Amino acid sequence: MRTSAGLVVVLLAGSSVSGQFAFEISEDGRVAADVSRVEQARGSASRGSTLPFGLTPDYEVNLRRQIGGLAIADMNGDGLNDLVAVCYISSSFPPYEDWHDMIFYNSPNGLSTTPGWLSDNETHTGDVQIGDINGDGLPDLVAVHGGSVRADAVQVYFGTGNGPSTSPGYSSNIPGRAWGTSGAIVDIDLDGDLDLVTTNQAIAPDPYRPIMLFRNNGTGLGAAPDWESGADEISNGVVTADILGSDGLPEVITAKWVNFNSGVYENIGGTPDAFPIMAVANDSADKGAAVGDINGDGIPEVAFGGDPMVVYSMVQGALVPLWTADPPFGGSQEIRMHDADGDGDLDMAEVVFSDGKAHIYQNNNGVLDTQPTWTFDAPEVGTSIRFGDLNGDGRDDLAVGYSGDTCIRVFYAEAPPCPADLTGDGILDLADVQAFVAAFTSGNLAADLAEPFGVLDLADVQAFAASFVAGCP
Repeated sequence: MRTSAGLVVVLLAGSSVSGQFAFEISEDGRVAADVSRVEQARGSASRGSTLPFGLTPDYEVNLRRQIGGLAIADMNGDGLNDLVAVCYISSSFPPYEDWHDMIFYNSPNGLSTTPGWLSDNETHTGDVQIGDINGDGLPDLVAVHGGSVRADAVQVYFGTGNGPSTSPGYSSNIPGRAWGTSGAIVDIDLDGDLDLVTTNQAIAPDPYRPIMLFRNNGTGLGAAPDWESGADEISNGVVTADILGSDGLPEVITAKWVNFNSGVYENIGGTPDAFPIMAVANDSADKGAAVGDINGDGIPEVAFGGDPMVVYSMVQGALVPLWTADPPFGGSQEIRMHDADGDGDLDMAEVVFSDGKAHIYQNNNGVLDTQPTWTFDAPEVGTSIRFGDLNGDGRDDLAVGYSGDTCIRVFYAEAPPCPADLTGDGILDLADVQAFVAAFTSGNLAADLAEPFGVLDLADVQAFAASFVAGCP
């Protein structure tokens, strides 16, 4: 149901086995989920999946935290990517007792399961971005804060070479105060330094705030917003990209909550226009934005998480649905476009707050699966999703954040399979050719290497030949 304040309450089926009621609140305070029922974590993948992730996590952080956002970057200059996790606080029950922001440092032995860096302050952090804000060549941690309306909705922990300072060296001073929900670091005016765009909201009786741009003056962000959108709304997801032309100036693409239309703000001479140049036709509950060329036609698409997630094409100045997800449960909390399987096209990923599911929709030569190709169903609620190489093998891994007793899970990308290696010895030779021919002629589905699955035909022969020529990774 929707309350007058716009809070969507989702009550999952089932009752508590222990008799204790428990519920979780999302970082923007707009979704609640009943988590009284104890569930088991489980993964699944459809046949034909080329996604490199297993069905059980390879790394977990078993700390009771509410993860507001994740980032993957080398924060201490040792050549290994670390895992940044920021935390929020809410009126969830049972209550949480710790919401310091964290960094899990990497080493040749792998990621630590205990944080090697903690922020000095405990504040409600809904998103995190990493970039060199002050131009000293070191990565800075940019935290977007909420929990209430506040002047310091943006804070920056500056890099020191051994990791960020544990206290922020910059805090915004927003005259109207705001609840920051997400951010995007971008050189909005192409002057060589990094600016910051934030989406925002507030609390009743005045729950609306504009989108804001904090411009970099060459040494850091200005304390007050340099630009604000023309309307006060509830926005909660932002990405940037030059999608309208070849001038290189990035447009601002934002998701918006109920009663507002997600859309694209044109960048005119280094400053976004006050109102969207394109917007979606619906005003449902969107959350999370992404941009990229999904169908390989050279023209970027934009995507907004919602109920369900939708990818839009730009057609004659309008956003027209290209693809709509068909998950078993809708309501994205965060979405990503990423080439998850390394085949050169962009897949779609989302994490759902209410049921804790992380979904990846595989892109097959420009066409996305409508049903999730890969799913991990967690007993906790889902809050954040991020890709990046965490084990140093050159393949992007998958990190998922949650609110609950296990707050982070990482799935390491596995080496791609070698379908032509029918003998399983890691070597392609005559024995594999003989094994394929024997299986194909006898009707053994071990030779069923291509769609349509369950049928042995020329496509399977071609798939075997292509894999044999490509060799095993």
